[in-house]
Amino acid sequence: MHNKTLKFFILSIFLASPHVYADTIKLKDGTTLEGKILEESPTTIKIEYNVTKGIKDTKSINRSEITEIDKESADEIAFNALKSLLPTDDLLSVDDYNKIIGDKPAKFFALYPSSKLKDSVQKIVDELEKEKTVAESGGIKLNGKWITGDEAAKDPYNHQAHILAVKIIKATKGNNYSLALDHFDELQMNYANSLAYSETIPLIKEALPKYDVTLNREEKSYEARIKERKDQYKSMEDEDKKRTEAAFQAGLKKFQLRRKEAKELKKIWLPVNKWDLGSILDARRTIVKEIDKLESLNLVLIKSTANALSNAFKAFADGELETAKSQLEIAQNNGVRGETINKLRDNLEDSLKADAEAKRVAAIAAAAAEAEEAAKKEEEAREQKKKNTAAEKASREAAAAIAAAEKASREAAAKKGGFSFRTILIILCIILIGITICAKIFLKPEEELLQEGEGEGEGEEN
Repeated sequence: MHNKTLKFFILSIFLASPHVYADTIKLKDGTTLEGKILEESPTTIKIEYNVTKGIKDTKSINRSEITEIDKESADEIAFNALKSLLPTDDLLSVDDYNKIIGDKPAKFFALYPSSKLKDSVQKIVDELEKEKTVAESGGIKLNGKWITGDEAAKDPYNHQAHILAVKIIKATKGNNYSLALDHFDELQMNYANSLAYSETIPLIKEALPKYDVTLNREEKSYEARIKERKDQYKSMEDEDKKRTEAAFQAGLKKFQLRRKEAKELKKIWLPVNKWDLGSILDARRTIVKEIDKLESLNLVLIKSTANALSNAFKAFADGELETAKSQLEIAQNNGVRGETINKLRDNLEDSLKADAEAKRVAAIAAAAAEAEEAAKKEEEAREQKKKNTAAEKASREAAAAIAAAEKASREAAAKKGGFSFRTILIILCIILIGITICAKIFLKPEEELLQEGEGEGEGEEN
């Protein structure tokens, strides 16, 4: 995402570079005026030009004072219109990107295939395609920042609330207070414990008085609208009048149906129609109630609760179950309720049980492995003890044989005053026997040694 932001920043600098296409007029006194030519006559040219970056002025110039006129070309005008495509709006879908790419950029390529600005347009298209790819993978743009599908999945509750908050901001910027309050109604009903709800309340508190001004104006002009409609009917033919009235009543009926559905859903903000005075008055009464209600809210508590719940979602997604449990308990102690919260609690309990079971199984496995290792070491100690015993026995037997040989040698020497060949041969045989016995003991396989030890043990028992 960092690389994408960097590329977009570079592209934005390119698009915002000082080279802005405009009509240019150069005068004989050396002055250059850049702007837009508004009118032309055989003797004069009227231009709106830039005095400073934010100040414009209009001036009529005699052609006799002009040395050069450089008009903005059609492809330059088209390109200037294309530059507004970036940065893109929030919440655009894949279909939205397809429509944008298939509209102005496609028309530009079709109308100006040889334009020197073709590469610049392609850069805009490339950036739009990159954003579309992110949207295809489940990403969404909120407040100018991309949220990937994986990031949204960590906290779906706050993610959906955030989407509604962006819609509210967008609607209030366009002074569409009815739509903004409709979105806020959904936010308040379904995501009252979200971060977005607490962050949106100040904005709604500002919007409500402005909406009341609009409704007040509609209320005051209601009688005039009714009279105007009646006056229009007077000038109509009977058939036209019937068709117009039928269409009007059909529209009014649809409105009443939408209003009824909103009431059944227990919405606070019901649809308003300028032709239904009752809906206007109801909305104004609701504004008063909601202002009082929002003023009475404890925003500090709401924010801390929302933070705890958000932390619980994120900790659960990251596998930090104990942290998730403690944060969820804080939120629930502050009054958090709802199906989404119950689902998180159930999933958390299941995960904690599964985690505890996994730890229990791991502990049993570790204990079994430890016991097996201890038994193995004990068996190795027994085997080593048997080897040591056998070696000691062989050593004693060899020592006894050598002692017997030495004794026999001394006796023979005492009798004959020296060693006979036979005595020497006997001594060598005895030494050789001792070496052979030691070799068999220390070099024979462990299995044979074990069997020999067991055989000796059975012999001793018998």
